Amino acid sequence: MIRHPAIPWLFSLIAAVAADQPDLLRFINDDQLRGSFRGIKEGPQVVWQHEDLAAPADFKTTRIRHIVLRGGRPLKPAGTLSHLVLVNSDRVPGTVTAMDAESITLDTAYAGVLRVPRDHVEMVAPNPLGGRIHYHGPFAGEDWKMIDVSHPDGLPAAGEEQAEKPEGKDAAEAAGQWSFTGAAWYWQDKRGGTALVRESGMPERSLLRFDLAWKNRLSLAIAFHADFAQPPAAGDEDEKKKQPPHDPMDASSLPRLFGNSYVLHLYSNYLTLMKTTVDADGNFSFERDHRNNSGVRLGDTGRATIELRSNRRSGEIALFVNDEFAAQWSGLEMDAGDEAGNATDPLKGSGFGFLVQGPDAPVRISDIIVSEWNGMPDSARSLQVDDQDIVLMSNGTDRYAGRVGGLDEQGKILFEGKHGSFRFPLADVAEIRFARDRQAATTEPPENNMLVRMGPIGAVSGQVLAGDTGTLGILNPIIGELHISTGHVSMIDFNASSQPIHDWNADF
Repeated sequence: MIRHPAIPWLFSLIAAVAADQPDLLRFINDDQLRGSFRGIKEGPQVVWQHEDLAAPADFKTTRIRHIVLRGGRPLKPAGTLSHLVLVNSDRVPGTVTAMDAESITLDTAYAGVLRVPRDHVEMVAPNPLGGRIHYHGPFAGEDWKMIDVSHPDGLPAAGEEQAEKPEGKDAAEAAGQWSFTGAAWYWQDKRGGTALVRESGMPERSLLRFDLAWKNRLSLAIAFHADFAQPPAAGDEDEKKKQPPHDPMDASSLPRLFGNSYVLHLYSNYLTLMKTTVDADGNFSFERDHRNNSGVRLGDTGRATIELRSNRRSGEIALFVNDEFAAQWSGLEMDAGDEAGNATDPLKGSGFGFLVQGPDAPVRISDIIVSEWNGMPDSARSLQVDDQDIVLMSNGTDRYAGRVGGLDEQGKILFEGKHGSFRFPLADVAEIRFARDRQAATTEPPENNMLVRMGPIGAVSGQVLAGDTGTLGILNPIIGELHISTGHVSMIDFNASSQPIHDWNADF
């Protein structure tokens, strides 16, 4: 069941923290400057105030990579998760109030009423994700922890690592570190072995969604429903020596890092699912699903949206890549199960994390969302076709193919299907995917294209116009001129790129 009342509560809490956070300006050469965003003027140039400057300074936007406002936290509550996805991949948040053959009207808290040409809309999502949001980020590095086998409670702070290393150890053997920049986590170490984790946040039925970018051959382990259980401490040096050596590239390292957990391992051309365990005696083990999942082709370098839907009690798991169904598992396939179909030994953890296991395999993880899952087994995109619209209902089971008309005065979608005419209450619709052959062609973004990010869902692109501390002006190629309230903005990217690996990080 979708519970939107939780959204204002969540973002009111975030807004209280955001008010005390400074803004961050990052240049294309990776220099950083903290301070306060004061607007954009003709040039275009960003106006920036720093505490050491008597007056605000001006910086050309062509030299700026991005600006993170208030640590990436919006100052005002989003109010809704409803949004449109445009053919240029923009996600425009807002509540649908009208729709006809020509346009779709959105009521937004950040830019007023917007009228969007319908042929430029790929998807309408009145009730996306399926449940209450538990986490959206990353916008603050301190919300996460880095662990390895030697440091299950967290890696020591920079500078402490060398102090604790045995004599004769080389500095190159120090634990690798994830790097937090802007609103993303980067792994750029030549080795693996350090996991990036959150120890709570996943409900029993959950949806974990994030954007993933990688170079070279992908080898990423994703732990979910993890409890990070550790064996009893070894009593003496002899017992410690009996523990097997840690090899971060080996699957046997996974239970030592994540405890009792599910672990999905994504490779460039296949995937595997494991269940890791730590018993009462401190013995580590893992159980691997032996089915052939070689149908997934992610390539050696690329970018994808990964979505995991899981029920830790029953063991139901479904994987989507770029909103398209990729694989599914059942708890019965990994253990005997009971008569009701539940796993006999269900996981109880609520943590999740990421571990790169391949050598020289840079990874970027961003736009992470964890929400409750309503049991919906697929998405409308899984069924998208060229000549028919697809309507997926929020109950997760009903879906219809046909032609979507408009929105009547009662807020119901008019729909013509093979077996008759229907009126669907908008509140009962999860997604509408419009037929591909009725969508306008995409065009290349112009130079100096800017991307405005809003949380938890929202990314609107366009050319830079003037703005001040309260309002940001952009010219969107589809909607036209927009004046966006900066209180809803988490990040402004001045060098947005359509390339699979863009230049948020010059070293990536």
